[in-house]
Amino acid sequence: MRSYPLLFLILVLGFLSNNRLIYISAGVLMIFSLLGILPGSNASQNIILDTGVILLVIGVLLPLAAGNICARDVYRSIFTLEGLVSFLVGIASAVMARDGINLMKGFPGVMIGLLMGSIVGTAFFRGIPTGPLVAAGLAAFIINLIKKI
Repeated sequence: MRSYPLLFLILVLGFLSNNRLIYISAGVLMIFSLLGILPGSNASQNIILDTGVILLVIGVLLPLAAGNICARDVYRSIFTLEGLVSFLVGIASAVMARDGINLMKGFPGVMIGLLMGSIVGTAFFRGIPTGPLVAAGLAAFIINLIKKI
């Protein structure tokens, strides 16, 4: 059975929380589902997830490619307190995102909790949606920490 009601609920919650990424994604998935063109296998879903990550990285690298940021700007900004801390946090978040991808691939149901948590955080706590990679990375870190205890 298709989960139209759940996708519609996510679409509405996306609108209510003013989360453009959520309502566009839910709307596109509803259309794909109605047209019968949703990928069924985990392998094809993982390919789509990888493609999304590639597009995200392209978006992050775009200012470099467009010439908006040059090597001198990078050098000047990285050797400040804020720059060094940001650099180290960037490394940590990249590692956490890797673990988050592995978590989402290994346990696709985790996306439901991440999505609902993001919607609640945005709608009721005036948070800003950061996307599933950050949330999944943090979730993977906490899950691994709990498993070690």
